[in-house]
Amino acid sequence: MQKIIRTSIVIFIFGLAALIVWSAVSPVAAMEGSGRTRSASASISSENWNMGVTVEGAPAYSAVVGRLVSDVGAFRSARATQGATIFPAPASQKTIEAASVYLLSRSGTYTGTVTLSLAIYDFSGTLMHKVNSVDIDLQNSPTGAWIPLTLSSTPADLSLAPGEFLAFTYALDSTAGGNLDIRPIFDVIVQ
Repeated sequence: MQKIIRTSIVIFIFGLAALIVWSAVSPVAAMEGSGRTRSASASISSENWNMGVTVEGAPAYSAVVGRLVSDVGAFRSARATQGATIFPAPASQKTIEAASVYLLSRSGTYTGTVTLSLAIYDFSGTLMHKVNSVDIDLQNSPTGAWIPLTLSSTPADLSLAPGEFLAFTYALDSTAGGNLDIRPIFDVIVQ
């Protein structure tokens, strides 16, 4: 009996240590220590969304099946002309208050333009609303700094309903090619 108790305590301690290490070294934790503060528009009842599923091709909710949730997105120009980091669909009405992206790394090149936008889609992947009013140029934006998105001034564009999902979409202006590899993290504040 004592052996089982000791083993349980050791497993608990290792699990707790792993959680502490992950909390300290995860990309989101690293960015929180960068001096970035929560948006002034965020209230106590707001939620920060920063975990999503990266898919290659058009954003459709069926594309997330079998993929892992991560706090780091990925886009590779050689693999697809479009990709997305999809957030889980809400069970209740949400309003997007703020959104930003942090480029952890960018390597390689692509001869055209690569943009990032935030949009709301239905489960089939049909665009419902574009959330941001100005796309982010992923090739010329700084790495290692939070980049706030300019949100639409139309309130309906910021409303996310059950049956819809939010996605950051990456788009090339031409065919897939080059070897551009971008690893962003996201922060979306919803209420």
